[in-house]
Amino acid sequence: MPATSIDTFLACTVIITATLIATGFLFSSMQTSINNTKDINKNSYLQSIAEQIITNPGSPTDWGASNLVPTDFGLARSTSNSYELDIDKVSRLNSQNYFSLRYADMLKASKLNNVALGISASQVMSIIIQQTSDDNLKTTNSFNFTVSTNINSEPTNANLTAYVFANNVLENITADIQNTEVGVNNFAVQIPTNAEDNAMLVVFARASFDSRITSYGVYSFLSAAQEIAPSNDTLVLTPINYTLSIMTNLSDLTIQNGYILSFDHQQTLSLPENGSQCLIPKLIDQSPYVIILNGVNNGTYVQTWTAYPQIPLNAGSSFSGSEQNVFSYTVTINDVLYKVEISFGDVTP
Repeated sequence: MPATSIDTFLACTVIITATLIATGFLFSSMQTSINNTKDINKNSYLQSIAEQIITNPGSPTDWGASNLVPTDFGLARSTSNSYELDIDKVSRLNSQNYFSLRYADMLKASKLNNVALGISASQVMSIIIQQTSDDNLKTTNSFNFTVSTNINSEPTNANLTAYVFANNVLENITADIQNTEVGVNNFAVQIPTNAEDNAMLVVFARASFDSRITSYGVYSFLSAAQEIAPSNDTLVLTPINYTLSIMTNLSDLTIQNGYILSFDHQQTLSLPENGSQCLIPKLIDQSPYVIILNGVNNGTYVQTWTAYPQIPLNAGSSFSGSEQNVFSYTVTINDVLYKVEISFGDVTP
């Protein structure tokens, strides 16, 4: 082949190769763009559903105040400000409640097909209660505690209110709390020796820079640990629509005392002699409530507690081993700030 023909052949080969490479690059770029657009569309679709759940009261608008199953799912108050959730709609997501909303009903009301849904809620400020020492005396034991408060793992200065409940008696120990450093407080608690197994410590913390950031923690002396949820499943308390429903499988239970606690207030509950419900008073306080009930069953002391709203909360899918698309919000419930995450699984055709 003449030299000029060889040159022409090589030039054509280079051009064809370059064209194929460029075409492949174009197809690859187009595919990447299509995939990115698909992800954007999926993200926008899921985010719009999450926004709808957070800002829409659902239908009927008061579905949280009863055992109604909503036809349209939304957690907002019926007359809400932006990102203000209904205390009862949130509490009905707790699977331990007598009036809890089933996951299947939640999915149906959310109009979701083949998409997993999960909802979690937590306090903005975390409280960690730790027992540091105890002094055993003849009739009274003295316990020393450290309470740490943090937001996003950063120590946060907060004011504390603490209550100790033992032998059916509630005491406020606010005056004894000492602030030692940012985010750390110390105090001591005295408990009769014969009441130690049934004693509880309830701590409320309010961030110094914003009264809407108020949290609670409950410590059980029986287990010597902080409780995230009530450990007594024989006596279940369900707070809905400012009414406390009391469910138990104990045939001879007699309820003796009940208390409702907040950061600034404590009040005795008016318990019915024979009945399974009592009213929850509306305390004027920017604070979650902790409700304590105690009684006797065949001579055995029985005690439990619940929070209102019932946060921390994890409802719906656990997303074990599957994709999870998370949308985070800061919301208010009764003028207190909380963190809420709406999670979805993968969108399938």
